[in-house]
Formats: sequence, structure tokens, C-alpha cells
Amino acid sequence: MSDIRKEVTPLTTGIIWLTKEEVTPQNSYYEDVDYLLDGLLTANLRAANGVTSRVVVGKNFGRSLYVMIVKELKTAELESYLSLFKNDLTTENDVLVIDEVEGFDNLRKQVGKLSSHLRIIQ
Repeated sequence: MSDIRKEVTPLTTGIIWLTKEEVTPQNSYYEDVDYLLDGLLTANLRAANGVTSRVVVGKNFGRSLYVMIVKELKTAELESYLSLFKNDLTTENDVLVIDEVEGFDNLRKQVGKLSSHLRIIQ
């Protein structure tokens, strides 16, 4: 189990999981992310097996929690994901980043001014 649950607060709007391999229950972050999504990750994997990127929306402290899981970060997919919530972000909100592929710097460049909301989980 990882420490993601400890990092998520009522101000966490999203999670971007940059994964190096297809997500499976054996992944070290899987259990925590699935817990935060009330089992929706498991349901999504069963419904769309073999997909290399996905967005799952759950609830976090009564608000939507947007989780993007990608093996390869594509600009159009990232922009679509961010469009789900970027207009609702305040200076206090954050988006957690699980970086298994050392892609954080590239992600920060792609999100531009929204990079101040990114918080990497080490």
C-alpha cells in the first residue's frame, strides 16, 4: 500500500497517475486509488480492459475527484481531462501526481499556468 490516502485532502481536485505499465491490482498504487474511487477503478478495468489511458470520476469529501491514468501523456487527452475542472480551481486546490515514469517536468510544461496546482507524490 502507498501513502496516497494521506495526501488527499478536501482540496484535492484530481490525481494524474503516470504509469509505466498497464494498471493491475498488483500495482503498488492500485489499492489506494481504487479506495479513493470507491471501487470504480476496478469496475472500470473490468469494463475497458486493455485501455492505455482512462479518466475515472469519483467523490472526495463530497466533491468530484477526477483521476487520469495514462501510460503515454498526450496533449489532447490531458487538455480534455483538465477541461473537466480547471474553471473550478481555486488557488488552494491541488492535483496530485503519481509519477512512475519521470514525466513530471513534461507534465508541468504541458499544463502551463495550471502547474502551480500540481503536487507530486514521492
